[in-house]
Amino acid sequence: MNNYVITEIDDAQKKMSAYVTLLSYRYMNLCVKAELGALMPVNVYIGDESYNIEDVANIYSPDEFQFEVYPKNENNQQAIIQGVYEAHPEFKMEMKHDGGSYILYTMPVVDENRHDLLQNAIKGLYEECCGRIDAIHAEFKSRMLENLTKVGVSKAETDEALQALDDLRQKSMNMADHQLDQKQNEIDEALVRYQTEQAHQKEEDEAYDVTKGFRMYPSPKDEV
Repeated sequence: MNNYVITEIDDAQKKMSAYVTLLSYRYMNLCVKAELGALMPVNVYIGDESYNIEDVANIYSPDEFQFEVYPKNENNQQAIIQGVYEAHPEFKMEMKHDGGSYILYTMPVVDENRHDLLQNAIKGLYEECCGRIDAIHAEFKSRMLENLTKVGVSKAETDEALQALDDLRQKSMNMADHQLDQKQNEIDEALVRYQTEQAHQKEEDEAYDVTKGFRMYPSPKDEV
């Protein structure tokens, strides 16, 4: 393949891949599960200096939906709390004291309202990503057609170059499709989890109310 074509295809791939990666990053920050990458935007300000959260705290995930954040210096605890809040105000925060002080963050539940908001958000981000990929494809196709004609590349080589560009576009779209499917499933599963927990809680509450109701009335034996 012509060196010019190789360079152009490589450049197009880098640009398309960058938008697919950005889509993944944005999805990660629409938090359903506790993914460590969601803490990447957190800036912790200590004095006049800004730090990444991993520089000032040790972070663990006890389960799929929580972070445990242990400040390396307890004097920085409030700065860490502020940094996380600015990046993710939706996180539920609790202070814990078990062999040392740490901050527990729990991901917000996905109820029916949040489910719909998240689904709309991820579709919008997906459409933006696909639009960017299409724009890059159109830009490179137009430029390649113009320049390949100028340098006298054969029709067969031109067709091969354009096919490589089309294949690259399709591969990038497929990757975006996969990310959308994964995030949609994650959100749907979180809603089912929430609804199941709510149903169990309702059953427990009703069972308790029935038991309590029975206890409100003395038995015949108690009356004797």
